[in-house]
Amino acid sequence: MQQLQHPTRCGPQRGLGRAGRQPRPFSGVVRSSAHQQPSAERQPAQRQELSRRDTLLSLLGLPLAAAQLVSGVAPASAFSAPPPGYRLVVDKLDGYRFLSPENWLAVTSSGNDIFLRNPRNVEQNLFIDMTSPSSSRFKSVEDLGSPEDAAARLLDQFLTKEFMSTRIGIARYGEIVSATTREVDGQTYYDVAIRMTSYGSRNAYAATRQEVLKDYALEWDRTLSAVLGVANNRLYTLRLQTNTELYQKEQPTLRAIMDSFRCQEVETA
Repeated sequence: MQQLQHPTRCGPQRGLGRAGRQPRPFSGVVRSSAHQQPSAERQPAQRQELSRRDTLLSLLGLPLAAAQLVSGVAPASAFSAPPPGYRLVVDKLDGYRFLSPENWLAVTSSGNDIFLRNPRNVEQNLFIDMTSPSSSRFKSVEDLGSPEDAAARLLDQFLTKEFMSTRIGIARYGEIVSATTREVDGQTYYDVAIRMTSYGSRNAYAATRQEVLKDYALEWDRTLSAVLGVANNRLYTLRLQTNTELYQKEQPTLRAIMDSFRCQEVETA
């Protein structure tokens, strides 16, 4: 188990790399109970694209009620039908897809390419992160070393960057729960799980060590899962977070999301 006990700064979650650009809507979403919608009258290309993106953002902020959105997504026959209770999220421009629970909502202000959260559990969420296409030259996820090497790199990132805090007396601990590899459709993926805990004073105004230790306790306990894959010379990371006490109970959902994640080469004109 590793520990961080110096004053630090808390920041939003990030993956092993960032593309450094603003988030944007997905290319398409397909529900398990899909029914084809009548096509709308054609509009100029720019206006139609804006309408498509606005529609996706508004619908992904709710439990999706439409299957094939007005986004021009190919009919569901192009995919195997998502399991009941899930929707298929596809980003054709960046080259990834995965299954998401139908009731998870989109968060557009996170700074990630895509961020979804469980409205019934504020500590349960997922996001996709990718390295910059102009600065990364990954050929395989094995460029990170072994799964254990990738997990150690991710743990170090959590302890020294993502979960840092400026509060006095904060102690953050992390341990690698698992690190495995699997082959899917000829591609190698790493599956990593890391448990993070945070301890601190319940007194937000504590200024001395004595005041901190007087009311010192566990603040939160979370398990973060990640799927790492490579395509288009970029490292893709699907990150999932849940409170540790529900980690085993939520395994069927977490596993379904992780196993469905694919990153693939983007077709160029």
